Amino acid sequence: MTVLVDYTKPRGESITLGMARLKSTSKGAAPQGTLLLNPGGPGGVATSIIFEAAAIPLFSDDLRANYDIVGLDPRGIGSSTPLRCDPDIWNKRVSMFPTTESEYQALVAYNTAVGNSCLKLTGNLFNHLSTLDVIEDMEMFRQAIHNENSKWSKLNFIGFSYGTLLGTQYAEKYPEHVGRFVLDGIVDHTLPETATLLGEAVTYESTLNQFFLWCDTSSECALRGQDVAGLFDTLIQNATKSPIPAPGCPSTGIGACYPVVSGEDVLQVVQGLLVGPNVTLAWPVLGEALAEAAQGNATLLSVPKAISETFGVYPFVAVGCQDWFHKSNSLAEILGKTRMTAALAPHTKGSTQSYWVQVSCIGWPAPTSNPQRPLEPKVQKAPPMLLINALHDPETSISWAVGLAALLPKSVLLTRIGSGHTSYAIGGEAMIVANKFLITGDLPAPGSTVNS
Repeated sequence: MTVLVDYTKPRGESITLGMARLKSTSKGAAPQGTLLLNPGGPGGVATSIIFEAAAIPLFSDDLRANYDIVGLDPRGIGSSTPLRCDPDIWNKRVSMFPTTESEYQALVAYNTAVGNSCLKLTGNLFNHLSTLDVIEDMEMFRQAIHNENSKWSKLNFIGFSYGTLLGTQYAEKYPEHVGRFVLDGIVDHTLPETATLLGEAVTYESTLNQFFLWCDTSSECALRGQDVAGLFDTLIQNATKSPIPAPGCPSTGIGACYPVVSGEDVLQVVQGLLVGPNVTLAWPVLGEALAEAAQGNATLLSVPKAISETFGVYPFVAVGCQDWFHKSNSLAEILGKTRMTAALAPHTKGSTQSYWVQVSCIGWPAPTSNPQRPLEPKVQKAPPMLLINALHDPETSISWAVGLAALLPKSVLLTRIGSGHTSYAIGGEAMIVANKFLITGDLPAPGSTVNS
């Protein structure tokens, strides 16, 4: 699908968006039209989910029977016209937790160099990657589907993690076009900069504490019976003083990662290892990674290197810098943030995706075109949506979900009593409730909970 780079310039340059469709299993046209999917990120590749679902059953039979399911890669991502950056500049290492003025200046210089490389290699698209740009692409998709079949004038959507922001902001701009929206793993874009950081810091800490409790007693944990929390803190301290070798990391090619692992690296990677909503699969891997690192091999905790100009992590920063405030412009302000988050999250010390965006964007050359703000009043004209969040989500806080639900009183928040990021993909009770809403429009009662 061809779309404009800048929707304020209808005669301006264009880009291409890639998509993939999983056709309905019903004979003929899908009974309820198209369900658009976004996996989050920012940087998640929606087309990959569709290709995977063609091989293994990610979606239930009844959902497949009712909908064509389409993954549309957002601008800059996947099969769409890509964001390009210089991997050699990206792979240079600076501290994201500066403690001296020279470290702070090195961080700012690094951010600017990375951003300038992206601007040089990508062109004007670099300045138009915000969620506001993406929802215009979503509206173009809706119009195309409507033109193909006039029966389908509404957009049906399931968004995960960062995809929930796409859903919310689309509902703000185009409430009259909202069909059935499921938002899983809620991002609240109405909170101030510091409140966003604190919310994620506390939820990462909370989920890690759940892992510690599990690890103390589970036969699946390589650290069973040990003081796992104490071991974790010691590991961070030691890696901060002297980075731990990662001998299994290839230096180039697919799977390349850094040869040594710092305390910052451990905190960043552990949050990612807590993400899996199916903890029976995800948490044993984390236990093994910590056990090996404690013995001097931190390969499983090493940060991936960029291996190409279209490395999948670039959009996380480039989109984040356009969507979120990053007003800290001095070492003192960063130190104030880290002292505050360390008090609330003593194990994880505030190392979160929110923090990484806030510090990675200092000196970034693109404008912050879509910063946090109150919801537009006309979002209340949208029909009810289904919001879903886990109680212990390492990235999207249950407090964010409760806050957004309060701002959307017609919508319903479904809470999964469990850990991990998002809930639908487990294939359990949350999926059943979500599919029922997508197929019938029936919402659960307010305050409903489900098990993992």
